[in-house]
This record gives sequence, structure tokens and C-alpha cells, in this order.
Amino acid sequence: MPKLVTWMNNQRVGELTKLANGAHTFKYAPEWLASRYARPLSLSLPLQRGNITSDAVFNFFDNLLPDSPIVRDRIVKRYHAKSRQPFDLLSEIGRDSVGAVTLIPEDETVTHPIMAWEKLTEARLEEVLTAYKADIPLGMIREENDFRISVAGAQEKTALLRIGNDWCIPKGITPTTHIIKLPIGEIRQPNATLDLSQSVDNEYYCLLLAKELGLNVPDAEIIKAGNVRALAVERFDRRWNAERTVLLRLPQEDMCQTFGLPSSVKYESDGGPGIARIMAFLMGSSEALKDRYDFMKFQVFQWLIGATDGHAKNFSVFIQAGGSYQLTPFYDIISAFPVLGGTGIHISDLKLAMGLNASKGKKNGNR
Repeated sequence: MPKLVTWMNNQRVGELTKLANGAHTFKYAPEWLASRYARPLSLSLPLQRGNITSDAVFNFFDNLLPDSPIVRDRIVKRYHAKSRQPFDLLSEIGRDSVGAVTLIPEDETVTHPIMAWEKLTEARLEEVLTAYKADIPLGMIREENDFRISVAGAQEKTALLRIGNDWCIPKGITPTTHIIKLPIGEIRQPNATLDLSQSVDNEYYCLLLAKELGLNVPDAEIIKAGNVRALAVERFDRRWNAERTVLLRLPQEDMCQTFGLPSSVKYESDGGPGIARIMAFLMGSSEALKDRYDFMKFQVFQWLIGATDGHAKNFSVFIQAGGSYQLTPFYDIISAFPVLGGTGIHISDLKLAMGLNASKGKKNGNR
């Protein structure tokens, strides 16, 4: 049976196996269970001996991948993956995933050093950022067969390494430092067309505003390459060592992974976790008082700016040694105000992804 070896910062964590019937199982390595760095891969996959066969295994690894079936199909086409299933896709692009997870086929030898990269010219950067227009996933252009990353979410994006003022393509298992997000463009719904062509500026402004209000959000900047504008968001799941010679991956997971859920239920209205469940979960945080206060403050902030996409995959926790956890910075913040009216949506239809019982999420519910 095929296996993927799972690593965290050069520490062997365990093996992901795909069974003949397509099911996914995971087993922690004995040396990881005995390590002082040991922590669960996910809070839904507690440290234990033997094979873990629950649905949480499939869901955890599936949540490392882009949500979009279109992007997944591009990955299949680009790398001739056997299917859209997590094991088959991560066999091809699992070297740099969200959090600290690195996935390597058991028969593959990693030949690159810990840190290796290729500097991009502006023209080359523009080519990477516009690759999706040529049906290429996540900026993984054909000339860079060694550039293989997985970035979760529904938006067109890639991830790059920044060294000084230079943007670089990482080689082998070298981590990335920034998520690069492209304009969303138009989203067509049954009764509306949402023009999010200015999403780069929208999200940049929302992050600046959140920071001014004391919320913990990542640093970001708008970058340009030729005719392309994109938002570069610094990854909070990456950190340089003291000598700035090695980039470390920080273990984290989103709330779908935490609760062992598929991304198809990331919205509360589809059965995903809401405010009450997450607030109860944060009672167990190593920074419980702060995290619960910040989480509720952020809910109010989302209500004020009309940020409607605060679903379970847009909240995450760092996983610390021993299995303790705490809230990560907030991310993926976009205001819906620019798409109100005209061919967009009516304010009465504007609602938050997680609602309070009094308003069921509707922004105008208490007005």
C-alpha cells in the first residue's frame, strides 16, 4: 500500500496510508511519540499507538488542499496525479503545506538542502502570478517542476519565499514566507454578480484597519509585477531561526481540522462550528482569556465592516508541544460593502458566516 511520510521540521512524525478501498489511515512514528517535541498532527488526531482510521484523517489532509474542484483538476492535470483525493494530490504537492506538515512519498529521496531557492525577475514573477490564466495551479509553472506547494482556500493564490527584497521560488522542501493572493474577480450567484476585482485593495485595507484596532493580524503589502497587482501576506506559520539561516514551520490547523470536519461544512449554516462551539473550545487554550476576548472582538469587527466569510477554515490555532494550543492571528478578511447594491447583493441579505442567535448572522438584524 502506498505511503506518504509526514514530517515536521525534519522530524519524522508518521505515515499516511491509502488503502485499496481509497480510505486514508495515519500512524504516528514511535520516535515521534517519544520525542520532547511531540504533539498531535491535529487535535482531532490525538497522539496514540497504532493506526488511526477515523474520518478525521481524511478530513485533516483534505483540508490542506485548495477547496476549489477547478484548482484540484489543474493539479491533477499538471502533475498527472491519480485522482483528486488528498493522498494522490499531496503525493505531488505536499512538500510545503499549511502549518508544519511536509509530505514525502516513502520511496522519494530529498536531494535539496534545507534552504534552496531561485530568485525571480519581475517578468518571471509576473509569469508565476498569472499562471492560473493558462490553467496552471498555484503558480506552479511548468519550467519549475521542483516548485510544489499546497495552499488551502478557494481564492487564486500561490506562495513564495522572500529573501531580503527579492521574491524567490523555493526548491525541494524549502518553506515559503508569504501567501500571494490574486484579485478574486467576479463571482456569479443566482440572483447577483459580485464584483471583487478590487479584492487585493479591499483585504489590504481590512488588515490595516484591524491592526489599528488592536487585532492580531499578519503583515501584508501590495506588490506589483508588470501589469499584475497582488497581496503578499506574511505567513504566521513560518519563523526564521535566531541566525536567520533556516526557516521553521510552525504547527497549526484550522477549525475544520480541529473538529475533524470536511471543508464542505465550513459554514455554520452547513453544519459547521459557530461562535458558541469555538468559544467553548477556546476555554482549553493556553491563553484562554485572551483568545476568547480576541475572538469575540473580531466577531464584532467583522459585523462592523460587513466581513461575511469568517467561516471555520478562517480561524486557526497553533499546536504546541504536548498538545496545548492557542489562537493564531486572524486572516482572510474582506468587506462585502463594495458589492452592495446595483447588480450585487441587498443589505438585507448580508450575513456573517457565524451568527449570534439574536440575528442569525444578519448584519442588519439588530437595526
